[in-house]
Amino acid sequence: MAARVTFPELDVSAFQHPQDREATENLRRIFGFERVVAKFIELRYERLLYLFNIGSAVRVGEDQYPRLHKMLVEACAILDVPQPELYISHNPVANAFTFGHNKPYMMLFSGLLDLLDDDEVFAVIGHELGHIKCGHVLYNTMAALVRDVIMIVSQFTLGVGRIVGASIEAGLMEWRRRSELSADRASLLVVQEPRVVLSLLTKLAGGGHRLMSELNVDAFVAQARAFHESGEGDGLDGFYRVLADLGQGNHPFTVERARLLDEWAHSDDYTAILRGEYARGVKRVKIKINS
Repeated sequence: MAARVTFPELDVSAFQHPQDREATENLRRIFGFERVVAKFIELRYERLLYLFNIGSAVRVGEDQYPRLHKMLVEACAILDVPQPELYISHNPVANAFTFGHNKPYMMLFSGLLDLLDDDEVFAVIGHELGHIKCGHVLYNTMAALVRDVIMIVSQFTLGVGRIVGASIEAGLMEWRRRSELSADRASLLVVQEPRVVLSLLTKLAGGGHRLMSELNVDAFVAQARAFHESGEGDGLDGFYRVLADLGQGNHPFTVERARLLDEWAHSDDYTAILRGEYARGVKRVKIKINS
């Protein structure tokens, strides 16, 4: 394929999904949230998580998984993101995550590498870099530890953590699901080929080695559209859809992610970014905590 376009000084507002923006604003309005965030940073809880995760993983570099290192360097150049550390962990689950507020690092599971081809792995790296670009990493780290964080913080805040803990946990989970939509868009900006990202989502939804040749991306996209249309019926069906979405945990329905990504790939906004017509400014969101 032709050389990929880079996006110098790309501002997150150029591609951030409206649902992500709304969920972030709602999260920051929760009473006591800023206090919990400030205490989380002060306790350096992320450092413990960092040491736990990298202690048994392999760090990617020029002489260690050089193909992955090359992907990371290129993706960072495309999104104009400082290069984080990248690790590979032996885990059969097809998953990846990015943690660390002050020093972000990415982790790819071996199960993910075994399931995907190189272009799809490149898309995953773009997705994770999207979280960094959008300033998601602090809240993502907190969401992974939210119950422990609230319990510990409550000991330093005269019980505030127990009082607001339930609303903060619910707000973080809702925000975390919506943040994935912006990261999916970042993934597309990196690979610049919609079908690659759609293939990635299809495999994450139900891919497997034995019948991989029979997996049909177009059929999955059609399924995604049908799923969306089914939710436009009576109110009871919509209510059940909301309950089911809440039960998804960290991510929205994969079919919804595919539909929304496919729609954005055909939008004027995406085309304009590829032409170099996009908001420029800050490279990533900085978390500001009022003292």
